[in-house]
Amino acid sequence: MNHLTSGDRVRHPNQEAWGVGKVLCATPDSLDIFFVGAGRKKLSRSVITLEKTEGAASKHRLLDNLIDAAEIVSDEFVTIPMAVERFTGNYPDGFDDANFIKATREAIAQGHKFCCQLLSQEELTRLIESASFEAICDRARHVEATANLLTKSERKVFHDALELAACQKMFSLSLAEHLYGSGTDEARFKHLLRTLGILGLNKWPFATMFNFIRYPQQHAFVKPTILQKSARALCWRINYKADPNWKTYDAVLRLYTYVRTSLLEEGMMPRDQNDVQSFIWSVSQK
Repeated sequence: MNHLTSGDRVRHPNQEAWGVGKVLCATPDSLDIFFVGAGRKKLSRSVITLEKTEGAASKHRLLDNLIDAAEIVSDEFVTIPMAVERFTGNYPDGFDDANFIKATREAIAQGHKFCCQLLSQEELTRLIESASFEAICDRARHVEATANLLTKSERKVFHDALELAACQKMFSLSLAEHLYGSGTDEARFKHLLRTLGILGLNKWPFATMFNFIRYPQQHAFVKPTILQKSARALCWRINYKADPNWKTYDAVLRLYTYVRTSLLEEGMMPRDQNDVQSFIWSVSQK
């Protein structure tokens, strides 16, 4: 144990449930360690000999994406099993609970249905070729209102931004590229951000809502305040910046993948990112 230094991965020989840990700080007398199953622990070097792990045994997504040590508060960390217990306390039947479905899935499912119909690749291509940009924006407003992701004030900002013909054209072309373009996810996301910046819509909800509505198996809707609280409770580093950016969004998607995999290991069966997102948001609610 005396040779352990910051960054090393370890296991406690008498606490299997703690899982793998990462040494945050090492002094001659003690070790400050974050365990994925127990959070932050300060252990005396003279009391117990920890087992250093390497290779596959040392790998864990949470430790690879852990927030800075200064941000970790021991009694605020929520493990996935703890979060599952809290979630099922509110929804006994998990993701199949009738109250959960009504509260979190019905509006999104309807919005997804309309998006597939009204903003399909074929429909957008047809409307763009006929220069029907106002019609595209009307359809986008309808899809958003049905999914009900924006606040009342955000919805007004979104609607007002699409009043002018030039703005309607700009948004329509960008939306088509964002949803169906041939570039990488990163390139299409950045292209959308440039357009939203010009339109005065450079905020996380506007930047993420249509991809989430159209592709609920793959994408996330970023609601900044609750996402930051939940990510902090899970000790996941999301590199948050107020202005939408790919680095943060990519970190959020990795968080979703981690939680989704962990839920499957816990016997929970999320249908899509909407289920995963609702679960993540519930983490910050006590």
